[in-house]
Amino acid sequence: MAHPGPRSHPRRRGLVRPLVPLVLWCCALGPGMGAAAAQVEVAAELERMMTQYGFAMKPADLDATRDKKARAEEGAEVLPRLRVLLEGFDHIIVQAPQGGVERVLILGAKTPYSPPAPATATPGAADPAGAAGEIVLDTQRVGSSHAVTLTLEGEDGRRVSRVLLVDTGADYVVLPSSLIAQLGIPPEGLRQQQVQTANGNVEAALGTLQAVWLKDQRVTGVPVAFIEDGRLGGNALLGMSLLGRFRLTIEDEKNRLLLGTK
Repeated sequence: MAHPGPRSHPRRRGLVRPLVPLVLWCCALGPGMGAAAAQVEVAAELERMMTQYGFAMKPADLDATRDKKARAEEGAEVLPRLRVLLEGFDHIIVQAPQGGVERVLILGAKTPYSPPAPATATPGAADPAGAAGEIVLDTQRVGSSHAVTLTLEGEDGRRVSRVLLVDTGADYVVLPSSLIAQLGIPPEGLRQQQVQTANGNVEAALGTLQAVWLKDQRVTGVPVAFIEDGRLGGNALLGMSLLGRFRLTIEDEKNRLLLGTK
């Protein structure tokens, strides 16, 4: 999955680094990060970081980065360093419960991405990103992370409620593959992306949700990535294919997510 381009980061009040296992999908690069970073061989840098930080990678995932060069961020913590180094790859970073990184999965090189169309709402409903004001969503804590319970709408109006971790580093809304059937989405309508791992090929299925409901606001045409349940570690992510349409604020002390006009 390709990076949709530069985007603003949310204002976070008192937000701390997650301390629970958290999958970060296609991690995004912060403003200005790595501007002066040197170009290095990706595979060699990953091997050096594995020795330094103790995270694991499958040999096939590491091989997928060979003969590729990318920027290297020196002096930063492991997570921002990996985000810069793997900027050109679809990848998953799994954090350890005590912090740091447990393992890194490479899903392949990023492909060209077309930004999604602007959000629309049902007739008579206020525009969720318009003058009606901010949408306020209560969050629940998953360790030190924030999550929201939203209703996802698939084919024929089928709806599923799901807890999603708020992740501004995720390019897409990322869901486990088991939800494809529950949402009534025809598998043949999804674009399959095969990725080679040490255990064989794994498929990521890319498609579009009919809508995601933010309380009574219906945001349509939300790009989604379905990944095998086991590879997501039980997580689902609320990423930038929806969050990127809004000005985002996380009020850490009040456990609230505010979505307003950009």
